[in-house]
Amino acid sequence: MSANGGNRVLFMDKVLLSPCEKAPRGVELFNLNLLRDLAGLGYRVTAVLHPSWAALLREKPGGANVECVSGLRGVLFRKFDVFLLGNVANRLVPALVLLRMFRVAPRCVLIAHREPSRRSVIAQKAWPSTVVTVNDKIAGHYKSAGFGDVAVSYGITDADRFHPAGHERREHQRINFCVLGHLDSPWKGADTAMAAFRGLAEDVAARCGLHLASYKSPPDTGSDRIVAHSWMPFEKMPDFLRSMDILLVPSRDEDVMRETFSQAMVQGMLTGLPVIAADLPILTEKLDAGGGLVFNTVEELTRHMADLVHDHGARRTMGEAARKTALERYVWNTAEFSRRFLFREG
Repeated sequence: MSANGGNRVLFMDKVLLSPCEKAPRGVELFNLNLLRDLAGLGYRVTAVLHPSWAALLREKPGGANVECVSGLRGVLFRKFDVFLLGNVANRLVPALVLLRMFRVAPRCVLIAHREPSRRSVIAQKAWPSTVVTVNDKIAGHYKSAGFGDVAVSYGITDADRFHPAGHERREHQRINFCVLGHLDSPWKGADTAMAAFRGLAEDVAARCGLHLASYKSPPDTGSDRIVAHSWMPFEKMPDFLRSMDILLVPSRDEDVMRETFSQAMVQGMLTGLPVIAADLPILTEKLDAGGGLVFNTVEELTRHMADLVHDHGARRTMGEAARKTALERYVWNTAEFSRRFLFREG
């Protein structure tokens, strides 16, 4: 038995309680990889999952070592060393209250990917809690509510899959722009990218393509230069990004903070792509070392796109800076997470 074999972890997250309807990406995939990694470190992990997610987890190397239960009844009368909560959600508040009443674990570790509601914060505060957030703004909610153990720490799993192409693209080749994410959501800004692309001068646009990856229901773009891809599983994303030249991140906030980290942006940065991102703090902080450009209007985005089409050297320099930044700041390490937050050394 490993050194961690006596440590029992109970895990739950709202995104894994409902049926799996598409190939997992983003936070869903992060959670599955986190569970796999914790089991690989020797922890005795129990996860409350919908059976469809449990089946996907079992397909991962080491995933079969995670005990999966489909409801709270399977854990209420058991004891764990820590309760790991994968995100905030009002839907989880009743479960938080019930698990605390049954004293299933002496403490809780929360990974907050989203801004919490007041209800969620109140329910969380009833537990002795360590809160790990994906950005400073989310951390501020917990600090202002009096939580004393709050940290900002996040990154992407399977980062080694995202690396630059092994050959230098020739300058005369077609320049491919791309937007990556769940683009059925309007706030991801695919419409902004399309409007900017259509604003390119004809002699520039003739050298370019725009790839929108991806949709559950791809729209008709009205142009053979703009390709809307059907939902792309994670396994295809690294090669897809290596076939691209420039990543666009045109996300926008709508009343609340929508983009809280942008795994897609970091994946593109790791691939060595220069980035043109909307002027949102959570995006611009990733470009502070020269990994790309920032825009505020469609017209400014069009100008940046045209500039990078003409400047192969700038694309290469920005891409190298983007990859360096991502490697230094935004790669997830489950072993480090467990040492710092889950089961602290000493």
